[in-house]
Amino acid sequence: MRFIFLLLCALLLLSGRAVAADKVLDVAQLGRNAVSLTEYFTVLEDPGLALTLADMQRPEIASRFAGGQAPAPALSYGFKRSAYWLRLTLRNASGQPALRMMEVGYPILSDIQFHRPMADGTYESLVTGVATPFSTRPYPSRSFVFPVALPAHSQQVVYLRVQSVSAMLVPALLWEPQSFHAHERDDYATQAWYFGMASALILFNLLLFVALRDVVYLLYSVFATCTALAISASNGWGKEFIWPETTLWSNIAISVFGSLTLAALLLFTRRMLNTREVIPRVDRLIKVFVVLQLLFAVGVAISPQGFAVPGTVLISVTAVLILSVGVFCAVWRRQRIAVFFVAAFSVWILGTTVVGLKTLTLLPANTLTMNGYQIGSALEMLLLAFALAYRFNMIRRQATEDVRQANEGLAQRLQAREAELTASHQRLREIEHRQTLSQERQRLMQDMHDGMGSSLNSALRVVERGQLNEAEVAQVLKGCIDDLKLAIDSMEPVESDVLLLLATLRFRLEPRLESTGIALRWEVQNIPPLDWLDPRNSLHILRIVQEAFTNIIKHANATEVRVATAADADAVTVSISDNGSGFDVERALKSGGKGLANQLRRAQAIGAEITWASSGCGTRLTLRLPFVRQVGLPETKEYDSGVQA
Repeated sequence: MRFIFLLLCALLLLSGRAVAADKVLDVAQLGRNAVSLTEYFTVLEDPGLALTLADMQRPEIASRFAGGQAPAPALSYGFKRSAYWLRLTLRNASGQPALRMMEVGYPILSDIQFHRPMADGTYESLVTGVATPFSTRPYPSRSFVFPVALPAHSQQVVYLRVQSVSAMLVPALLWEPQSFHAHERDDYATQAWYFGMASALILFNLLLFVALRDVVYLLYSVFATCTALAISASNGWGKEFIWPETTLWSNIAISVFGSLTLAALLLFTRRMLNTREVIPRVDRLIKVFVVLQLLFAVGVAISPQGFAVPGTVLISVTAVLILSVGVFCAVWRRQRIAVFFVAAFSVWILGTTVVGLKTLTLLPANTLTMNGYQIGSALEMLLLAFALAYRFNMIRRQATEDVRQANEGLAQRLQAREAELTASHQRLREIEHRQTLSQERQRLMQDMHDGMGSSLNSALRVVERGQLNEAEVAQVLKGCIDDLKLAIDSMEPVESDVLLLLATLRFRLEPRLESTGIALRWEVQNIPPLDWLDPRNSLHILRIVQEAFTNIIKHANATEVRVATAADADAVTVSISDNGSGFDVERALKSGGKGLANQLRRAQAIGAEITWASSGCGTRLTLRLPFVRQVGLPETKEYDSGVQA
């Protein structure tokens, strides 16, 4: 029993010496700034993942902790599958209880255990990590935060056990609570600023895609979205706000979104720099790397730790490829937009490279390397916004130039077409003019043949038989001259005006009426024009009216003739009335005389209506001319209005 007692005392002495050898941090000396715990940790690697908290308190295990860590922002061990036990000795030399906040600011640690002593000498164990639900965290934060309470004039030994499928990085800080809350508020404001800017750029480019239908803006939005999600997975925002209760996904989210980011970036590069036409061979290589990035996303879901190092290498090679393509297009292909592209993505690649080198322990962990993703991504988004604005301006200038050239070409074609149409129109006018002359010639020939020609032939036959004296021959010749004048008057441009046509006839007939002692009462009024009044139809109207006046002069024994016009909703009415002896209209129509028959046929030829009303007090002729003339009316042969054979 004495031997066992001495052995236990020796073990306790060794354990006390081991703890005593640790560098002790007096929490009462903390100011407003946080203290890095790196130099205060003693570290034990557990490659077999088998050690427990009880093992840490065994003297032979406790003696294996290694101290003497150099002051640094974080402990970094790269990609290792081992678990690491960290021992920290804290002292409160003041006479007041102290509450401190221990922050492990690497949110993608898969498993982290915090063991703190209780008043009864036992330890309370808190198990959390990115692979566990967010609700397991003792303090709700994107980082791992553990409250530590120390009584007055006390000393405690706390343990941390960390393990991760990604890089092993432990940036541990000890804060005074008020300072920590102020730091946390500023940190969340900074993160909110970054994600707010990213959201604004994503939404803006999506709207540009909807408006312009240019897929480059959609690719940029996908790239920026994947970048923002990858950063949210790396800085703990995704775990806190987007997928708080997931386990496996939280472990692989940063790798999956990282590979999707690079795949979208490669596709964006192809579209932005037009590599399909500029460098087709490299364009095929870019497609290969797109496939590799997608395969990596699948592989990391199968074995997160097995693909960690190959994934980092693939990211580095892809970044070099993208930068090389941009430099080639900017220098050798003289693409001005490639200059903006290289400047934008160089900053992003630099930030990613810094984080990668920090992960591989080739760079120390500090504020710059810990936030390299956010800094590089923010600068890249701003610079790339200028690149897209320049691209839009370039496309607009090109479109304006294309429109100008198209307008010039269209103007030239239009001028040529106008010249062709002008020449064609001139030819058509010449043809129409010749056709009009031919038609008028035929009409005049027909009018002279049927009118004056018929009268002359009839008079010639009568003269040859000796049946006319000189006065009668003169009368026949006057009638022929009147027919000729009517044919000429019908060619005058009356512009669809019936009154102008009647005025022309009045000018011809009024001297004859005065010579016979017949008074003319001209009682016309304004009437609408007739659109169908052409030379042929005008001649029909003139002959009808002339025939009426001829009958009055020869047969009516009248002393007064009245001419009047009127209009209603359907037609224009021309009436000619006299105060002569009158005649029997029906008997005259049936007698076979050609005067009334010719008037009737001419009225039918132009779609008009003609009526006669006669009594002992005089005769009234009414000619009704419709506003809309029926088409396809039969032609009427002209008859002699003078001497009858």
